[in-house]
Amino acid sequence: MPSSDSEEEFKPKAKKAKPSKSVDDDSEEEEEEEEKVDIQRNDDGEAYFELNKNKRCTVRKWKKMVLVDIREFYEKGGKTLPGKKGISLTLEQYKALRGVIMDGSLDEQIKELDE
Repeated sequence: MPSSDSEEEFKPKAKKAKPSKSVDDDSEEEEEEEEKVDIQRNDDGEAYFELNKNKRCTVRKWKKMVLVDIREFYEKGGKTLPGKKGISLTLEQYKALRGVIMDGSLDEQIKELDE
């Protein structure tokens, strides 16, 4: 029978507490972060995330490049089709955008303009 010392070696480590949000953070933001986003697939098998009724963020491969495509869509003849309005980000561009989102810089600028 193993000793109590070896039993403690196999116990899972305690998880770190999540940093608490400041009082001025909206509870709406907390709800949005907790929602699990559904990954959907288009007719070509590409993963997309619906941003609202007419906008999608699609991850696609084009000419051996992975692109993050944010685009408006419209319906025609019962099919949902991509519109001209949109942007395709390369992985490098996406990572740059993700960086300013993750470090809070983008939110700071939005908050500055929203006041």
